[in-house]
Amino acid sequence: MGDAMTVTTTSPYEQKTHHSKADWRVRAISATNLHLRTNHIYVSSDDVKETGITYILPKNLLRRFICIGDLRTEIAGYIFGISPPDNPHVKEIRCVVMPPQKGTPQAVTLPSQLPQHEYLKDLEPLGWMHTQPNELAQLSPHDVVTHSRIVADNKTWDPETTIVITCSFTPGSCSLTAYKISKTGQEWGQANKDNATGISNFQGYLPTFYEKAQMLLSDRFLGFYMVSDVGWNHNFSGVRYTPQLQYGVTLANPKEFYHTDHRPDHFINFSRLDEKVDNNEVAPDNIENMFE
Repeated sequence: MGDAMTVTTTSPYEQKTHHSKADWRVRAISATNLHLRTNHIYVSSDDVKETGITYILPKNLLRRFICIGDLRTEIAGYIFGISPPDNPHVKEIRCVVMPPQKGTPQAVTLPSQLPQHEYLKDLEPLGWMHTQPNELAQLSPHDVVTHSRIVADNKTWDPETTIVITCSFTPGSCSLTAYKISKTGQEWGQANKDNATGISNFQGYLPTFYEKAQMLLSDRFLGFYMVSDVGWNHNFSGVRYTPQLQYGVTLANPKEFYHTDHRPDHFINFSRLDEKVDNNEVAPDNIENMFE
């Protein structure tokens, strides 16, 4: 009786303030400076074969793609273009379509349905592009799996002309790299299509599954955007998003990642607050406490 027990822990259990990993407010503020990175864009040209197809990306499409992104969550868009009549070895990217999607720091989930619109009938599918939080030494196996699935499920995608463009957020800048998936990479990706989310470790992934493609930036012509009619950013919609989601596309510039239209659930508290204030359930001095 009367003895006191002192317990000491080596871990910060019950000693550290909780910080949510999904603190979107801080990330939203950081995303407002993404436009500064468009002043420093680097295109990787190492180990690129001189033979093959050259892809030309309009700068206006790239600037918008960077500005609507997030430093931590990947976003993606399908790219469409044409070849000049006198040079079939050049592909000019004319359109980026933003489908409904949900991303993570390692991968992005795209719907099974490909975009269809009369504006795309005269354009050729050229693959897809996505952002990533860091520059990687090689093409991510997630990208090989995703690309192989799309090619296998859609005959309109030619494995010889469709590519993957990665836009990496490097310190104060962005780095672009274009990849073409090899035949062996297509086969490996289809064999691992059930592991697109990276739940388990990829086995047998090799650098020979892809090769770098020639890519140039140009301001001599402009491209345009098309956006899903159900919204392109579903990262704030929770379990309501599914890869089987049906959608149409319309001609429009995509809204920023943290635009209010993408996160309506964040404003539910405001409507609840109005109801409680009207019913005199909340005193004016306690209003700020509801949003802490």
